[in-house]
Amino acid sequence: MLNEERGSLKASGNLVYNTLDKHSNFFVMNQQLFEIIGWIWINIALITFCILFFFKVVAPFGRHTRSDWGPVLSNSWGWFIMEIISIIGLWSGFLITGGMQSPLIAKVAMVFWTLHYINRTFIFPFRMPNKKKKMPLVIVGSAVFFNSINGTLNGIFLGQGWFYFSFPLFVAGMLLFGIGMYINIKSDNILLNLRKPGETHYVIPKGFLFKYLSSPNLFGEIIEWTGFFLMVPSVASLSFLAWTLANLVPRARDHHEWYLKTFKSYPLNKKILIPKIW
Repeated sequence: MLNEERGSLKASGNLVYNTLDKHSNFFVMNQQLFEIIGWIWINIALITFCILFFFKVVAPFGRHTRSDWGPVLSNSWGWFIMEIISIIGLWSGFLITGGMQSPLIAKVAMVFWTLHYINRTFIFPFRMPNKKKKMPLVIVGSAVFFNSINGTLNGIFLGQGWFYFSFPLFVAGMLLFGIGMYINIKSDNILLNLRKPGETHYVIPKGFLFKYLSSPNLFGEIIEWTGFFLMVPSVASLSFLAWTLANLVPRARDHHEWYLKTFKSYPLNKKILIPKIW
């Protein structure tokens, strides 16, 4: 079936296969292997979620920074290093599989992913007002490992056309991604502007979705990657959504509890991550 369908974009709801050159034969012959890797990666995400959520393991960076996690480096450069690897992994996986011959849908998905990480890599980290804050190297290293696998796996699946296509889902996914990115960036802007350069104290964020949630920035990011999964459904995009939830849901809970402990006047009617629900 793979040889017969190669190079065609089939009707809605069917799998898309890419036109590949001889250098990509390894990936053609090992689609099942990469899907198994993807499902293993999803199960690891579920285990990670259980550890972070139920055992309340708090990653020591940002407002949760601690000094007992070994060597540290600049917070801004830590973010840069651990986020840029996602772009490198994505485009490496895409190009080594002959991705430039892939369907337009795959290229659009590549652009959406890249736009998100351009902001997270080159803009967001260097807008942080507290230039003295540090991040443990172990956090940077674990994030590099996580992002390299997620980025490369999604690049391979997009380059090979190993995803399902449905026009309604694709359009809905693009809209969700755009809405989520808007919520994420606008919420980050509010957080980044709470303090003047050099100030280190924390302030209760107000306005926009902070009226209802403790972490609307994380809420927006979850919406983004839900949209990405709908655009190009595959084991790879599902695994990235699973890891996004595994990391951000416990993180949002930790933020909410931190606010409650730090500020006696923190509004008790605020939800953690999902408006009106949780």
